[in-house]
Amino acid sequence: MGAIFGFSGPPDPDLLGRMGAALSHRGAATARTDAAALGTLAYRADRADRAETHGAGLAVDAAQDAALALTGFVLGDDAHGEGDHPDAATLLSRYLERGPAFCEGLRGSFVLAIRHGERVTLVRDGLGARTVYWGEHRGRFVFAVEPKGVLAVPGFPRRLRAAALAQYLAMSFIPGEGTMLADVFEVPAGSWLAWAPGEPARQHRWFRFEEAELDPAEADATPAAEWVERFREAHARAVADRLRVAGPGGVAFLSGGIDSSVVVAELQQQLDAPLRTYAIHFGEGYPHELPYARAVAEQVGTRHEEVLVAPGDFLPRMRRIVWHLDEPIGDPVAMPNFELARRVAGEARFVWNGEGGDPLFGGPKNLSMMLHHWYGGVERGPGFRERMYLASYRRAYSEVERLLTPDVLREIAPERDLEGVLTPFFEAERPRLFLHKLLAINMRLKGAHLILPKVERMLAAHGLTPLSPLFDERLARLSFAMPAGLKLRGGVEKIVLKEAYAGRVPAEVIARKKSGMRVPVNFWLQGDMRRYAKKALGKRALRRAGIFDPARVKQLLDYRIDEGPGRYGLRLWMLLTFETWRRMVLEGEAV
Repeated sequence: MGAIFGFSGPPDPDLLGRMGAALSHRGAATARTDAAALGTLAYRADRADRAETHGAGLAVDAAQDAALALTGFVLGDDAHGEGDHPDAATLLSRYLERGPAFCEGLRGSFVLAIRHGERVTLVRDGLGARTVYWGEHRGRFVFAVEPKGVLAVPGFPRRLRAAALAQYLAMSFIPGEGTMLADVFEVPAGSWLAWAPGEPARQHRWFRFEEAELDPAEADATPAAEWVERFREAHARAVADRLRVAGPGGVAFLSGGIDSSVVVAELQQQLDAPLRTYAIHFGEGYPHELPYARAVAEQVGTRHEEVLVAPGDFLPRMRRIVWHLDEPIGDPVAMPNFELARRVAGEARFVWNGEGGDPLFGGPKNLSMMLHHWYGGVERGPGFRERMYLASYRRAYSEVERLLTPDVLREIAPERDLEGVLTPFFEAERPRLFLHKLLAINMRLKGAHLILPKVERMLAAHGLTPLSPLFDERLARLSFAMPAGLKLRGGVEKIVLKEAYAGRVPAEVIARKKSGMRVPVNFWLQGDMRRYAKKALGKRALRRAGIFDPARVKQLLDYRIDEGPGRYGLRLWMLLTFETWRRMVLEGEAV
């Protein structure tokens, strides 16, 4: 865990200090700065962080007036073969030889910032494990790994983007290069962005896992057992690559689902000592997966512990949690992520997880879209697939017009701001298979803008670095090369994971259907959190802000809406998260 940030133009120690202070939670023990006449790059991290000593840092080539900052870790460069583990200095040399194309073989969890004369280039890793944001203000280009670093620039505008609010309500996150703020932008996963004075910022996608897709006949020509073995080998290598960075002392989150179970099984096999694993639950009477996690821990031989998370644990820290998220993310799993990270912070620097199984290998949420694709019958008109996909999130897509005030709605065009986000994926020439189009949406949007940033921020708040071996560039390409039937078939999801680890994880874990971590916000918001929610979403505050319709919000608070009761809590949670963020970021309330 570390940070890079900087700006174009002449050195400004005050600005540099402000941006660094805003990111001090990401490491303050060391700092290196390249303050040239035409731009400034800064890098900081804690000395004890292995990830930030594994090639990360700042490299300068004074002769060519260039510098490169790397935060995170580069696992390898496929353009230079196995065993190539470039550090910041090597990467700078390769950039000076090839330009931005140098990054096309990189694997890992990283952000690069490069200054070459007046030009600044930002590079984000292939699947989006790390983030980088940018904006322009008073002639300066500014960037940082979190939005709060950009907002530390004095006078930087803080204007709400209505389209992003609609996207947030529909998906619980903000997809693509836009953010909740009109003047702050995010570099998409697997992309680089180049900026120079007097030129528009230029963006290019360099990691294209979609191009690995084979024609179905070609994919089927390889026996299924061989594809399963290729997955097993690639996953083992993904774990080994990250062990080289982390060393043997990490811990793992073990939910009892197939994804975290295969990661723990593979990791334990590569370790000499028992791994420490942790499972979350929410107390007696709430759904949980503890028996499955216990079964995995017992079979593979980990030291297992169960952690209780309840509103009394996180409510006093709710504002701090949202501050660390830095963009409103309406997934309540952020809270147990934060609390579990807080629990293990003194025991390890790295935390392994099973994130990535659904986006890369076909989770069950694709089933409704696939059923329509197979059996949908007559074409329903333009935008029908997009609207179906948005509805499949089961967030507040149907609530957008009822929740937002007329003034806000006037700034939103659903065809452009909601359906239009998805249309390029459905209409793209590659990938061709409909399931692969769904996976590409999941990986490029939910994976890169919700799953990975949420976990990274919640762990970074406690000085921890996440390791997600299923979110691996080689595994992404492999997924798109193998037949679709090894991912999703007959209502069974992630078949290749289950076949690869049959016998190595308990049979009941392989056989069970996915349930996911069901955070009981629906119950909490009728009980322990009810008073908190009514105060935060009070009529007077909502009217003053002019964003949400107080009458509709009251119906939600009273659990009086048309849909089943399971959606009340999630929608209220999304509103709570947004309102907490808005008051801190737009109104300047204290954390």
